[in-house]
Amino acid sequence: MSDYAHFGDHMKTATVRQFRDRATSLLKQDEPIIVTRHGKIVGFFLPAVGEALPPEIKEDLFSTLTDEIRASMKSHRLTEDTILADFEKTRKTRRRR
Repeated sequence: MSDYAHFGDHMKTATVRQFRDRATSLLKQDEPIIVTRHGKIVGFFLPAVGEALPPEIKEDLFSTLTDEIRASMKSHRLTEDTILADFEKTRKTRRRR
C-alpha cells in the first residue's frame, strides 16, 4: 500500500476513490484506515477483531443509526406508516416483474 499516506505514526489514509477502487484488498488489512475527501476526513475503517462486535459498539451503532433515521424521517416529514406503505408498494411492483 505504498500509494497511501500515513496519518500520524500508524494510521494509513485513503481517498474515497482509493477506498472504493481497492475495497477488497483494503478490507483485508489489519490496521485502521482514515478515509478522506478533498483532504478532509470523512470516515474510518476499523477492522473487526473476532467474530462478533462488542456490545458497547453495537449499542453505539444502533443509537447513531436510529438518531440518523429519526432525523431524516423528520426532515422529510415521513412516518413509519408511510415508509411501510412504500415498502409494500415496491414489493408488489417487484413481484410483477
